[in-house]
Amino acid sequence: MSEQNDNVVTGDLVGGNKTENNFNFSSPLALGNSELTRLYIKLRQDDPDKDTAGGFCEQLQHYMTSTTDGDVRGLEAKLQDSGRLDQLSVAKAMKESAFKAIMRRQTSSTAQRIFTIVLDELHTNFMLTATPMIQIEAGRAAIDQAILKVINDTKSILGENLLEITAKDLFSLIYFLGGNCHIRWDKC
Repeated sequence: MSEQNDNVVTGDLVGGNKTENNFNFSSPLALGNSELTRLYIKLRQDDPDKDTAGGFCEQLQHYMTSTTDGDVRGLEAKLQDSGRLDQLSVAKAMKESAFKAIMRRQTSSTAQRIFTIVLDELHTNFMLTATPMIQIEAGRAAIDQAILKVINDTKSILGENLLEITAKDLFSLIYFLGGNCHIRWDKC
């Protein structure tokens, strides 16, 4: 047993053992995508009238146009061939919504880069998660679960999310990718 009297201390006064546990809980964004963090800082500082990109960056332009070296069927044909014709009217509206969201930010090179990262993430995750399920002809429910995983995984990297991209927006971007010949819902 210790006894302490009339001590003046700036800090800790310990009369026995002292244990400190310091935990640093970083956000997933800080751990995984510092480029998005940097872009959000820049976007917050951007003057939308000043940052005129004069067009789309090359990587975003890739997603904005239909590819000609692969499956060139339109969105309707892809949905019909995959047994998803019931989604057609919603898919068309969502694809249009995604296009308009990108166009609203067309003068910001920072926002273009954010959309490029999001589209890259969706496309890559779709190809690695949903496409294998499609290729083995898994049932629609299993494929839809894989697509939901793609959406949730992509949403998890958004961090501060200054563009306020929702899960539904991400789903719209999947239709956008499908309509521009980057993904499909049926077996190759």
